Amino acid sequence: MPDRIPAYTLTRKRMKNLRMVVVSGTGEVRVSAPLRAPQREIDAWVRSKAAWIAAKQAEAVARPVALAPGPEADALRRELRPLLAAVVAEWVPRMGVPEPTWRMRIMRSRWGTCNHTTRVITFSVELGRQDHHLVEYVVVHELAHLLEPNHGPGFRAIMDTYLPGWREHRAELNGRAVD
Repeated sequence: MPDRIPAYTLTRKRMKNLRMVVVSGTGEVRVSAPLRAPQREIDAWVRSKAAWIAAKQAEAVARPVALAPGPEADALRRELRPLLAAVVAEWVPRMGVPEPTWRMRIMRSRWGTCNHTTRVITFSVELGRQDHHLVEYVVVHELAHLLEPNHGPGFRAIMDTYLPGWREHRAELNGRAVD
């Protein structure tokens, strides 16, 4: 049925262009539209994106729902803490970096962050849902920032030295093809 309009939730806002998102975990389609956009134009735009929506919904339901504070996050934190402690303890001497202070928190768009000046690394609690080799990749990535603060050639050389398969790990973790 090419004329079928996929189900969506519409929100009108002060904005210039139409925007759409497919929610992880549920596959719900949310459309934001300018206040004065005609409904028929919005429907036509959503209909024109039907194949894209179907593909994104298939991906979205395969991904877990974003982590929120509560029992699941607390359980992941308890499981992740000893793993992170062990992996950090293993890699700090291997890489010859100063011992960082590290913590965990729920983060929506990052697996980890590093403040190379204060030597504080923050890991996403979502890492508790990942395999060991991906946790190790994030630890090495953040420790590498203690040596090289940006993602330039020096950073990539450090990653190539200590974790040669890092690009594949990054692609797996972020659900993308290797560049």
